[in-house]
Amino acid sequence: MKNIRDLNSGDEEGLNSQEYYYLLELDDLVSSNLKKKRDGNSSPIYLEIEGGSIVKLDLVSCHLSSVPQVVWEFERLIELDLDRNGIETIPSTIEKLKLLEVLSLSDNKLDVFPEPLTKVTSLQSLNLAHNNIVSMPSSIGRLKLLRHLALNDNRLKTLPESIGELKSLKTFYLKDNELENLPEGFGGLVSLAETTLRNNRLKTIPESIGNLKNLSYFCLSNNYLEQLPDTIGNMESLSTLWLDGNKVKSLPSSITNLKSLKKILLKGNPLISVPDALIKDFIDII
Repeated sequence: MKNIRDLNSGDEEGLNSQEYYYLLELDDLVSSNLKKKRDGNSSPIYLEIEGGSIVKLDLVSCHLSSVPQVVWEFERLIELDLDRNGIETIPSTIEKLKLLEVLSLSDNKLDVFPEPLTKVTSLQSLNLAHNNIVSMPSSIGRLKLLRHLALNDNRLKTLPESIGELKSLKTFYLKDNELENLPEGFGGLVSLAETTLRNNRLKTIPESIGNLKNLSYFCLSNNYLEQLPDTIGNMESLSTLWLDGNKVKSLPSSITNLKSLKKILLKGNPLISVPDALIKDFIDII
Protein backbone atom coordinates (compact mmCIF):
# COMPACT_ATOMS: atom_id res chain seq x y z
CA MET A 1 0.00 0.00 0.00
CA LYS A 2 1.06 3.60 -0.60
CA ASN A 3 0.97 6.54 1.73
CA ILE A 4 -1.38 9.18 0.39
CA ARG A 5 1.58 11.56 0.10
CA ASP A 6 3.35 9.14 -2.23
CA LEU A 7 0.58 9.00 -4.82
CA ASN A 8 1.86 10.13 -8.21
CA SER A 9 -0.06 11.67 -11.07
CA GLY A 10 -0.61 8.24 -12.58
CA ASP A 11 -2.23 7.00 -9.36
CA GLU A 12 -4.47 10.02 -9.18
CA GLU A 13 -5.47 9.74 -12.83
CA GLY A 14 -6.23 6.05 -12.34
CA LEU A 15 -8.64 6.78 -9.51
CA ASN A 16 -12.19 7.64 -10.54
CA SER A 17 -13.00 11.30 -10.01
CA GLN A 18 -15.62 10.73 -7.33
CA GLU A 19 -13.33 8.61 -5.17
CA TYR A 20 -10.50 11.08 -5.67
CA TYR A 21 -12.77 13.80 -4.30
CA TYR A 22 -13.68 11.59 -1.32
CA LEU A 23 -10.01 10.86 -0.70
CA LEU A 24 -9.16 14.56 -0.56
CA GLU A 25 -12.03 15.07 1.88
CA LEU A 26 -10.74 12.24 4.07
CA ASP A 27 -7.21 13.60 3.96
CA ASP A 28 -8.38 17.05 5.05
CA LEU A 29 -10.41 15.58 7.88
CA VAL A 30 -7.62 13.37 9.21
CA SER A 31 -5.02 16.12 8.90
CA SER A 32 -7.28 18.51 10.77
CA ASN A 33 -7.98 15.86 13.38
CA LEU A 34 -4.27 15.35 13.99
CA LYS A 35 -3.74 19.11 14.05
CA LYS A 36 -0.74 18.84 11.80
CA LYS A 37 0.26 20.70 8.70
CA ARG A 38 0.02 18.75 5.50
CA ASP A 39 3.70 18.34 4.82
CA GLY A 40 5.47 15.59 2.91
CA ASN A 41 5.25 12.65 5.28
CA SER A 42 2.70 13.59 7.94
CA SER A 43 -0.35 11.62 6.83
CA PRO A 44 -1.12 8.21 8.39
CA ILE A 45 -3.40 7.30 5.48
CA TYR A 46 -2.33 4.33 3.37
CA LEU A 47 -4.24 2.91 0.46
CA GLU A 48 -4.22 0.63 -2.55
CA ILE A 49 -5.93 1.41 -5.82
CA GLU A 50 -7.20 -1.17 -8.26
CA GLY A 51 -9.49 -0.80 -11.24
CA GLY A 52 -10.03 2.90 -10.59
CA SER A 53 -11.18 2.37 -6.99
CA ILE A 54 -9.64 2.24 -3.54
CA VAL A 55 -9.69 -1.41 -2.46
CA LYS A 56 -7.54 -1.18 0.69
CA LEU A 57 -7.57 1.63 3.22
CA ASP A 58 -5.45 1.96 6.35
CA LEU A 59 -6.40 4.58 8.96
CA VAL A 60 -4.37 3.25 11.89
CA SER A 61 -3.58 5.65 14.76
CA CYS A 62 -5.49 8.61 13.40
CA HIS A 63 -6.99 9.54 16.79
CA LEU A 64 -10.50 9.01 15.44
CA SER A 65 -13.42 8.91 17.88
CA SER A 66 -15.71 7.79 15.06
CA VAL A 67 -15.27 6.57 11.50
CA PRO A 68 -15.43 9.50 9.06
CA GLN A 69 -18.64 9.20 7.08
CA VAL A 70 -16.74 9.62 3.84
CA VAL A 71 -15.12 6.20 4.39
CA TRP A 72 -18.43 4.50 3.60
CA GLU A 73 -18.34 6.08 0.15
CA PHE A 74 -15.44 3.86 -0.91
CA GLU A 75 -17.86 1.11 -1.88
CA ARG A 76 -15.22 -1.07 -3.59
CA LEU A 77 -13.23 -1.50 -0.38
CA ILE A 78 -12.04 -5.04 0.30
CA GLU A 79 -9.82 -4.31 3.32
CA LEU A 80 -10.24 -1.63 5.99
CA ASP A 81 -7.88 -1.16 8.95
CA LEU A 82 -8.99 1.16 11.76
CA ASP A 83 -6.74 -0.14 14.54
CA ARG A 84 -5.52 2.01 17.42
CA ASN A 85 -8.07 4.79 17.36
CA GLY A 86 -10.76 5.82 19.85
CA ILE A 87 -13.76 4.55 17.89
CA GLU A 88 -16.82 3.89 20.08
CA THR A 89 -19.49 2.81 17.58
CA ILE A 90 -19.93 1.63 13.99
CA PRO A 91 -22.92 3.08 12.09
CA SER A 92 -25.35 1.13 9.94
CA THR A 93 -23.89 2.84 6.87
CA ILE A 94 -21.09 0.26 6.92
CA GLU A 95 -23.60 -1.92 5.05
CA LYS A 96 -22.65 0.05 1.95
CA LEU A 97 -19.33 -1.83 1.89
CA LYS A 98 -20.76 -4.92 0.22
CA LEU A 99 -17.36 -6.20 -0.95
CA LEU A 100 -15.55 -5.81 2.37
CA GLU A 101 -13.67 -8.99 3.33
CA VAL A 102 -11.19 -7.81 5.97
CA LEU A 103 -12.01 -5.40 8.80
CA SER A 104 -9.76 -4.60 11.76
CA LEU A 105 -10.92 -2.51 14.72
CA SER A 106 -8.41 -3.63 17.30
CA ASP A 107 -7.52 -1.34 20.19
CA ASN A 108 -10.48 1.03 20.09
CA LYS A 109 -13.21 1.92 22.60
CA LEU A 110 -16.04 -0.39 21.58
CA ASP A 111 -18.25 -1.38 24.53
CA VAL A 112 -20.58 -3.57 22.51
CA PHE A 113 -20.14 -5.76 19.47
CA PRO A 114 -21.29 -3.48 16.61
CA GLU A 115 -24.40 -5.23 15.30
CA PRO A 116 -24.24 -3.44 11.92
CA LEU A 117 -21.15 -5.56 11.21
CA THR A 118 -23.34 -8.66 11.06
CA LYS A 119 -24.96 -7.28 7.92
CA VAL A 120 -21.64 -7.08 6.09
CA THR A 121 -22.00 -10.68 4.98
CA SER A 122 -18.94 -10.55 2.72
CA LEU A 123 -16.62 -10.42 5.76
CA GLN A 124 -13.99 -13.15 5.97
CA SER A 125 -11.74 -11.68 8.67
CA LEU A 126 -12.83 -9.58 11.64
CA ASN A 127 -10.50 -8.27 14.35
CA LEU A 128 -12.14 -6.70 17.41
CA ALA A 129 -9.37 -7.46 19.91
CA HIS A 130 -8.39 -5.05 22.70
CA ASN A 131 -11.74 -3.33 23.21
CA ASN A 132 -14.31 -3.47 26.04
CA ILE A 133 -16.96 -5.67 24.42
CA VAL A 134 -19.16 -7.51 26.95
CA SER A 135 -21.47 -9.49 24.66
CA MET A 136 -22.15 -10.57 21.09
CA PRO A 137 -25.46 -10.34 19.22
CA SER A 138 -27.23 -13.51 18.06
CA SER A 139 -27.08 -12.05 14.56
CA ILE A 140 -23.36 -12.99 14.44
CA GLY A 141 -24.54 -16.15 12.73
CA ARG A 142 -25.17 -14.18 9.54
CA LEU A 143 -21.45 -14.01 8.80
CA LYS A 144 -21.36 -17.32 6.93
CA LEU A 145 -18.09 -16.54 5.12
CA LEU A 146 -16.13 -15.53 8.23
CA ARG A 147 -12.86 -17.47 8.52
CA HIS A 148 -11.02 -15.48 11.20
CA LEU A 149 -12.47 -13.83 14.31
CA ALA A 150 -10.39 -12.14 17.01
CA LEU A 151 -12.07 -11.02 20.23
CA ASN A 152 -9.18 -11.42 22.64
CA ASP A 153 -8.72 -8.91 25.45
CA ASN A 154 -12.33 -7.82 25.83
CA ARG A 155 -14.87 -8.32 28.64
CA LEU A 156 -17.02 -11.04 27.11
CA LYS A 157 -19.06 -12.98 29.64
CA THR A 158 -21.06 -15.18 27.27
CA LEU A 159 -21.25 -16.25 23.64
CA PRO A 160 -24.57 -16.69 21.80
CA GLU A 161 -25.73 -20.13 20.69
CA SER A 162 -25.70 -18.79 17.14
CA ILE A 163 -21.89 -18.72 17.22
CA GLY A 164 -22.11 -22.27 15.90
CA GLU A 165 -23.55 -20.98 12.63
CA LEU A 166 -20.12 -19.73 11.60
CA LYS A 167 -19.41 -22.87 9.62
CA SER A 168 -16.45 -21.37 7.74
CA LEU A 169 -14.59 -20.13 10.84
CA LYS A 170 -11.05 -21.50 11.07
CA THR A 171 -9.40 -19.35 13.76
CA PHE A 172 -11.16 -17.94 16.84
CA TYR A 173 -9.22 -15.96 19.45
CA LEU A 174 -10.93 -15.39 22.81
CA LYS A 175 -8.14 -15.16 25.36
CA ASP A 176 -8.29 -12.58 28.17
CA ASN A 177 -12.06 -12.33 28.54
CA GLU A 178 -14.51 -13.20 31.35
CA LEU A 179 -16.20 -16.27 29.88
CA GLU A 180 -17.57 -18.73 32.44
CA ASN A 181 -18.90 -21.25 29.96
CA LEU A 182 -19.26 -21.98 26.27
CA PRO A 183 -22.61 -22.62 24.58
CA GLU A 184 -23.40 -26.02 23.08
CA GLY A 185 -23.45 -24.13 19.80
CA PHE A 186 -19.66 -23.83 20.02
CA GLY A 187 -19.53 -27.40 18.75
CA GLY A 188 -21.08 -26.20 15.51
CA LEU A 189 -17.82 -24.56 14.43
CA VAL A 190 -17.02 -27.54 12.25
CA SER A 191 -14.20 -25.86 10.28
CA LEU A 192 -12.40 -24.53 13.34
CA ALA A 193 -8.68 -25.35 13.32
CA GLU A 194 -7.33 -23.11 16.08
CA THR A 195 -8.85 -21.47 19.13
CA THR A 196 -7.44 -19.94 22.29
CA LEU A 197 -9.48 -19.38 25.44
CA ARG A 198 -6.59 -18.63 27.76
CA ASN A 199 -7.25 -16.45 30.82
CA ASN A 200 -11.00 -16.73 31.11
CA ARG A 201 -13.23 -18.11 33.89
CA LEU A 202 -14.35 -21.32 32.27
CA LYS A 203 -15.66 -23.96 34.63
CA THR A 204 -16.98 -26.43 32.07
CA ILE A 205 -16.60 -27.34 28.41
CA PRO A 206 -19.71 -28.45 26.48
CA GLU A 207 -20.14 -32.04 25.26
CA SER A 208 -20.50 -30.67 21.74
CA ILE A 209 -16.76 -29.93 21.70
CA GLY A 210 -16.31 -33.43 20.33
CA ASN A 211 -17.81 -32.27 17.04
CA LEU A 212 -14.76 -30.14 16.29
CA LYS A 213 -13.08 -32.74 14.07
CA ASN A 214 -10.76 -30.19 12.42
CA LEU A 215 -9.49 -28.49 15.57
CA SER A 216 -5.74 -28.99 15.90
CA TYR A 217 -4.76 -26.30 18.45
CA PHE A 218 -6.86 -25.87 21.60
CA CYS A 219 -5.68 -23.54 24.38
CA LEU A 220 -7.60 -23.60 27.68
CA SER A 221 -4.82 -22.35 29.96
CA ASN A 222 -5.58 -20.45 33.17
CA ASN A 223 -9.27 -21.17 33.65
CA TYR A 224 -11.25 -22.95 36.39
CA LEU A 225 -11.83 -26.29 34.69
CA GLU A 226 -12.16 -29.31 36.97
CA GLN A 227 -12.83 -31.86 34.25
CA LEU A 228 -13.11 -32.38 30.51
CA PRO A 229 -16.03 -34.00 28.70
CA ASP A 230 -15.57 -37.57 27.44
CA THR A 231 -16.32 -36.33 23.94
CA ILE A 232 -12.89 -34.71 23.76
CA GLY A 233 -11.68 -38.09 22.53
CA ASN A 234 -13.58 -37.48 19.28
CA MET A 235 -11.42 -34.53 18.27
CA GLU A 236 -9.44 -36.50 15.73
CA SER A 237 -7.24 -33.64 14.48
CA LEU A 238 -6.22 -32.30 17.89
CA SER A 239 -2.42 -32.09 18.06
CA THR A 240 -1.84 -29.45 20.77
CA LEU A 241 -3.86 -29.15 23.98
CA TRP A 242 -3.03 -26.55 26.63
CA LEU A 243 -4.63 -27.21 30.03
CA ASP A 244 -2.11 -25.62 32.36
CA GLY A 245 -3.33 -23.50 35.27
CA ASN A 246 -6.70 -25.20 35.82
CA LYS A 247 -8.20 -27.43 38.55
CA VAL A 248 -8.27 -30.71 36.66
CA LYS A 249 -7.82 -33.74 38.95
CA SER A 250 -8.21 -36.45 36.32
CA LEU A 251 -8.39 -36.80 32.55
CA PRO A 252 -11.15 -38.73 30.79
CA SER A 253 -10.02 -42.11 29.48
CA SER A 254 -11.21 -41.06 26.03
CA ILE A 255 -8.28 -38.65 25.78
CA THR A 256 -6.14 -41.63 24.77
CA ASN A 257 -8.15 -41.78 21.54
CA LEU A 258 -6.53 -38.57 20.30
CA LYS A 259 -4.36 -40.14 17.61
CA SER A 260 -3.05 -36.80 16.35
CA LEU A 261 -2.01 -35.50 19.79
CA LYS A 262 1.61 -34.38 19.90
CA LYS A 263 1.72 -31.99 22.86
CA ILE A 264 -0.33 -31.57 26.04
CA LEU A 265 0.43 -29.01 28.75
CA LEU A 266 -0.82 -30.05 32.20
CA LYS A 267 1.29 -28.19 34.75
CA GLY A 268 -0.50 -26.23 37.44
CA ASN A 269 -3.31 -28.79 37.86
CA PRO A 270 -3.95 -31.04 40.91
CA LEU A 271 -3.71 -34.14 38.70
CA ILE A 272 -3.57 -37.43 40.54
CA SER A 273 -2.43 -39.40 37.53
CA VAL A 274 -2.19 -39.44 33.74
CA PRO A 275 -3.64 -42.36 31.73
CA ASP A 276 -0.85 -44.85 30.95
CA ALA A 277 -1.90 -45.03 27.31
CA LEU A 278 -1.19 -41.30 27.01
CA ILE A 279 2.44 -41.73 27.97
CA LYS A 280 4.01 -42.31 24.57
CA ASP A 281 7.36 -41.29 23.15
CA PHE A 282 5.79 -39.10 20.50
CA ILE A 283 3.56 -37.14 22.92
CA ASP A 284 5.18 -34.24 24.75
CA ILE A 285 3.60 -34.01 28.21
CA ILE A 286 4.48 -30.89 30.16
